[in-house]
Amino acid sequence: MKKILFVITLLSLVGCGSSKEPNVELVQNMMDQPSVKAQDYNLEASDRRANKMPPDHVVAIGAHPYKFKGKPKEAGEQLKNPVPASENIALGRERFETYCMVCHGPKAKGDGTVAPKMMVTPPSLLTSKIRGWSDGSIFHVITDGQGMMGSYAGQIIEKDRWLIVNYRRQLQKENKE
Repeated sequence: MKKILFVITLLSLVGCGSSKEPNVELVQNMMDQPSVKAQDYNLEASDRRANKMPPDHVVAIGAHPYKFKGKPKEAGEQLKNPVPASENIALGRERFETYCMVCHGPKAKGDGTVAPKMMVTPPSLLTSKIRGWSDGSIFHVITDGQGMMGSYAGQIIEKDRWLIVNYRRQLQKENKE
């Protein structure tokens, strides 16, 4: 019995190699994939681009298509903020600082760090005109874009867009223009 235990222990220690080389993979299905890197040319495609857009009208699993695309008036009238105004203002501020502050500035006055370099500067979000916009209108601008501002729907999840709307309302209360 002791001999068998000794042999098992010896084999276990021999099996624990100290080599810096990677293991030999016998089944390499996951290692050798016929995929194309996004920055490479795809010689099989007619336009040679590897980075392809999904087909039209494809919706990702769990996603909800935005039904107000190109319809700001309807969005302003029909969209209601599902997030209570007091809910997580700190997260709304963090999202505003991450996505909006670079153009609109820390107090939403349109004086962000990149604003002087833009042909058309971003508007102050504190003007009486924009103060009169509904939450749905503001959400629509973040989601669909407006003027020189593109859509942020791909970067900011829906709930966070509503949190940004709430934080922007908080900024309006704190800063009269």
